[in-house]
Amino acid sequence: MIKCVVITHGNLGEELIRVSEKIVQKKQDIQCLRFDWVEDGSKIVHKLEAYLKTNRNNQVIILTDMFGGSPANICLKYIGSNVEVITGINLPGMLKYITHVDKQLDFKELVRLVKQGTIDGISVLGEYLGEKRK
Repeated sequence: MIKCVVITHGNLGEELIRVSEKIVQKKQDIQCLRFDWVEDGSKIVHKLEAYLKTNRNNQVIILTDMFGGSPANICLKYIGSNVEVITGINLPGMLKYITHVDKQLDFKELVRLVKQGTIDGISVLGEYLGEKRK
């Protein structure tokens, strides 16, 4: 089974999950860990380790908000054959995870799809509309 944990600065992860659940109209089995601005990170490390221990028989995708940020950096040592981290998560990436997690995909294929969904969700609308003339 593939599980998901979201680790972001502040309430971003909670909101991504809440909005995604609203869109698909279904509660999701996604854990959210909030990186607090005043913490040194040890609390979130303990929470992540507890989550991974509870899910040691599952594969886990960790979604974080930013490459190089504290939430992503904390996750580096846990990456392995059953744990992967995707940084830069956004609403399209979250929806890609939610709509594909139950499709019996290979773990690495699901990771690839979520990454691509995150990337594809970024657009510059002016590029679609063309340059406006005065």
